[in-house]
Amino acid sequence: MSLEGRHLGRYRLLEQLGSGGMSVVYRGVDTSLQREVAVKVLHPHLARQQDARARLAREARAVARLQHPNILEVFDFADPSSTEDAFLVTELVRGETLKCFAERERLFPPELAALVIQQLARALGHAHEAGVIHRDLKPENVMVRDDGILKLMDFGIARVLDPGERMTVTGALVGSPAYMAPEVVEGEPATPESDVFSLGSLLYWLWTGTLPFAAASTPATLKRILAGTYEDPRGACPAISDALVAILQRCLAREPSDRFPTARQLELALSEALEDLGLTDGEAVLGAFFADPGPTRTALVQRLVSTLLARAAEEAAAGRLPRALARVDQALALAPEAPAARALLDQLQTSLRRGRARRRAYLVAGAAAGVALLAGAGVTAVRRQHRGTAEAAHAGATALRDAVPAASVRASAPAGAPHEAPAPGTRDTATGVAGARGTATAVLAPSPSSVGALVPETPRAPPSGLASPPAPRAEASRSAPVRYQILVRPYGSVQVDDDRRPSEPLSIHTLSLSPGRHVLRVSCQWCEDQTVPVEIVAGHPETLAIPARLKPAQLRFAFDPPSAKVRVGDVTRTAEASLAQPFEIASPRAPTRFVHQVEYEVTAPGYRSVYARVEVIPGATRTLTGRLVPE
Repeated sequence: MSLEGRHLGRYRLLEQLGSGGMSVVYRGVDTSLQREVAVKVLHPHLARQQDARARLAREARAVARLQHPNILEVFDFADPSSTEDAFLVTELVRGETLKCFAERERLFPPELAALVIQQLARALGHAHEAGVIHRDLKPENVMVRDDGILKLMDFGIARVLDPGERMTVTGALVGSPAYMAPEVVEGEPATPESDVFSLGSLLYWLWTGTLPFAAASTPATLKRILAGTYEDPRGACPAISDALVAILQRCLAREPSDRFPTARQLELALSEALEDLGLTDGEAVLGAFFADPGPTRTALVQRLVSTLLARAAEEAAAGRLPRALARVDQALALAPEAPAARALLDQLQTSLRRGRARRRAYLVAGAAAGVALLAGAGVTAVRRQHRGTAEAAHAGATALRDAVPAASVRASAPAGAPHEAPAPGTRDTATGVAGARGTATAVLAPSPSSVGALVPETPRAPPSGLASPPAPRAEASRSAPVRYQILVRPYGSVQVDDDRRPSEPLSIHTLSLSPGRHVLRVSCQWCEDQTVPVEIVAGHPETLAIPARLKPAQLRFAFDPPSAKVRVGDVTRTAEASLAQPFEIASPRAPTRFVHQVEYEVTAPGYRSVYARVEVIPGATRTLTGRLVPE
């Protein structure tokens, strides 16, 4: 039965906007304040339950404390002691649900979906810190406002139901079982980690168009959730980076302790992965995409491809060819016909072939030396040369082991064998997930097709007594200057030894240094000075990456009333105290730009809280002024 035209207290219901398993939503008007609102009316069977009304009031009070631009604001709720309709009054959002938008417009490149989850994680992080858990995250509960702002709705609404009421008479779960964490399926209370799991499921859906644990029936879906098995999303979307897949894996971990402990930690991990690609303007990018998807998608793909190729060139210059190939691989997945990506791929493949040839030269040299030692000496000579022969055999075995692809070593290692942490930008080709070269307990013989599949690092010198590899055509003089490249992130000046003239503040510095020991001094206007010793080896050009250590910023608050409590991170003090003792804001450890944002909250009894973000500059002090509004 529709309630259109009726009054609930001072709210007149104008038209029905939608309905669900728990409530019906109407567009209404607040007749006292003369503003449009959204009114969520519980179904009658719930409204008649006093416990459900009381839980609704508790959740409404908790959510009403949250002040965040990405959280739907709660204005009012029905008196829990009343026996009439139970309802919740919120701001009215004009737009469409994320589900409707994503079903119409694919969120490609995959970084767009990561930006969506980053915003939602930021909102959830604020809620988690206030002790509020969502419990029913799904794309239907996220609104895309007409101006491109995301709004997270229905905080805590799932808690209105008792655990025994979560099943309907048909045996179906009330809510969204496909997004439920395993512990919630098993009847445990929801936690911040449960919300993180749901965000991971949402991220998977945005990437692939399917849910990670979806099955033909609700029981089958719940069984898959409890088993924790799902398909690698790169099967449907190869352009997803290894860093983002690693974040997804942690979100969807079977055990809560293996996930991000709060949505704030998830947001930080996403920010780091996105900043690696230069995406520090996520809100602007998302706003442009929601307003005009086609052109924004094209421009973003071009931007990401350019950044990936620049990063690939840096990795190649540093001798990290596997990482460079991973970057190019992602660029080609985004834009298969990109000429610059194809050209760089050809260059890297040439380097790979040269590396394989160099390794084969070492293998042949080691084998030839071993044969010569055995054929040209008597028993006594062989005994005298035993050490050299053992070294030759060890050299050949080491070269063979290093030539085995990472996947072959991982697959051949015994169950439970330790393995190194994944290096950024690498991919385990055996499992399809982020990984690195495995650590085996014995030397493994490769298959003929796998020899030389890995890119060699700095070539090992042959053991004493063995034939040397073919000499370069033109050997550099031991005293000749060596080309040394310094990568300063984001940028800075470099001084060498006692030179009092610093270079220009750049991101890439190319120096010509004589062989031997040197001291580099890196500095910038916003950075702490760093002293880095380097050892220059004749004939070996190198690349050194030095992340800038940004100075902390300071933040002061000149707010009225002066006794208002200000919270920045884990530190709280009064606004008045912050004028004499400013908040110290640590700068990013691996920055991509100098200016960064910090969140703060200002509260006082009897006043509306303020929750906002402000940009700060490393080494600078900023004073914010404001006045809290009485409730």
